[in-house]
Amino acid sequence: MATTRRERNRTFTHAHRQRLDRAVAHYLDDCYANKTAARVSELAAFLERSPDYLSRTAASIIGMSLRGYLRKKQIEEAERLITRTPLPMQEIALHAGFGTISTFYRCFKQVHGVPPGEFRAVRK
Repeated sequence: MATTRRERNRTFTHAHRQRLDRAVAHYLDDCYANKTAARVSELAAFLERSPDYLSRTAASIIGMSLRGYLRKKQIEEAERLITRTPLPMQEIALHAGFGTISTFYRCFKQVHGVPPGEFRAVRK
């Protein structure tokens, strides 16, 4: 039982955060290149870890859910594409690793308060 308590109270360092950031970046780059949806279960498989373990550990390291962290990174990529490319929103949704355009619109509007098209118009 002492091992379990120690694992629960484990402190993570900046190096842990950097490794997680790099792993997520590599996984998302793969999703962007293949135009596939980013999923925690697939990230876990990519890293050869169980989804539960990875989710718990990542949450301890980054202070938010792994799913939320992936979404944050996807939104950042979508913002970059919206402001720097003329790609249509359907393509941006695919390039940013969203499974469907409706998921992309919902997540984007939740973060920015406006749909991606309006965001683009304001940023021009």
